[in-house]
Amino acid sequence: MANFTIHLMGQHQPITIDLPCADIDDLADQSATARYLTGHMAQADGDGVCRRVMIATSRIQCAIETD
Repeated sequence: MANFTIHLMGQHQPITIDLPCADIDDLADQSATARYLTGHMAQADGDGVCRRVMIATSRIQCAIETD
């Protein structure tokens, strides 16, 4: 798993998520074949839980590998 900062279309703030990808190249490969990516938020919420997240690959504008 690696951390990525993802900029989504129509969203002002990027999100940082843990995705089951080894690196940015692996993320690019998975994004080319999958409609959705699932992972966990990198930061815990107010309850101390890292929520699961699903994002549509068609909404990704930019992905930055943070690890």
